[in-house]
Amino acid sequence: MIKTKVRVTFPNAKTLINQLGFNRGQKVQTFIDNEFMRGNDDYVPKDTGNTRDSVYKNYAKGKQGAGYLIWDVYGYENGTNTWNDITSIRQDAPMRGAFWALRFWNNGGKETVIKATNEYIKRLKNG
Repeated sequence: MIKTKVRVTFPNAKTLINQLGFNRGQKVQTFIDNEFMRGNDDYVPKDTGNTRDSVYKNYAKGKQGAGYLIWDVYGYENGTNTWNDITSIRQDAPMRGAFWALRFWNNGGKETVIKATNEYIKRLKNG
C-alpha cells in the first residue's frame, strides 16, 4: 500500500471574483452593463430618442462597469417623467414605454444577459 498526501488549495471567493473580472470597473461587470443597456434599447420610449441616448451619455461620464445605469427621465420626452408615465401613448407602444428596464428583464432579458455573460467569460478564459 502506498500512501500519498494531496493538498488542494482553492482561492477564496473574493479572489475568484477578482480573477474573473466581476469587480466594479472590470471586464465582466462592464460587459454586463453594456448588455443590459443594449437590451433596453427596444423598450425605452423613443419619441425624441433623448431618454434612450441618455444612459450612454451618463455611462460615459461616470465610472464604467460600476454596476448601475442612469437614464434621464424628467422632461426628456415631451416634458413627462418617462419612467412611470403609463398614460402617454408612445411611438412603438406597447413595447416602448414605462418601466422599460423591468419589462426587458422580465421578458427574457435576464436569460439573455446571463447567457451572453457566460459566453463572454468562456472567451476570456480561452484567451
